[in-house]
Amino acid sequence: MLPRTITALTIAAVAVTAALTSPAWTAALLAKEGPAEHASHAVLAAAVVAWALAGRRADRRAVALAMAGFLALVLVEEVDWGSVYGWTTIGERMAGAFGHRNMHNAARGSSYLLFALPLIGYFAAPRRWLGGLAPSRDERWAFVAIAGLFVAGNMSAAWERAAQELLELLLYALLLAIGLRVGRGSGRTGLTTAAVRKDS
Repeated sequence: MLPRTITALTIAAVAVTAALTSPAWTAALLAKEGPAEHASHAVLAAAVVAWALAGRRADRRAVALAMAGFLALVLVEEVDWGSVYGWTTIGERMAGAFGHRNMHNAARGSSYLLFALPLIGYFAAPRRWLGGLAPSRDERWAFVAIAGLFVAGNMSAAWERAAQELLELLLYALLLAIGLRVGRGSGRTGLTTAAVRKDS
């Protein structure tokens, strides 16, 4: 079974249904700086903490801490370096340097793709490189499903922004779930070969 993959697809299907039946309500929920985006900030912050804690006992400590650092960068980018919550000093400096209050929306948004590369590398990396920090088969497929939904969402001009907000929330929730899992001990050096194979 692929519970996380199925959950992501189910939530996406519910969102599509909501968009068709209650477009105004759905648009408000998934609006820029709306409830879904603020929720994604909280989930992303929790993911940073989960991966940082996982780095204290993981068999690939550098990988866990690198993921925590990367997610922390994504978090400050998502909140426009504080501008979203009223701390505008750094955001204004970013705007002066990049033409936008964050880097991932600079260059007409094309730099957004650079932030996807570390995640693609993580989910595509062979298990032997990541040890107990490797994503399970379900987690890999969940990432593929979310990535595919990103592409599909970008094909709808009317709902592109809303789709991105929802899918970012799902992606951050997936990363939080992985961080919690490896932090509970599946990332320890003592993980048995049988357990690794079962999780593959």
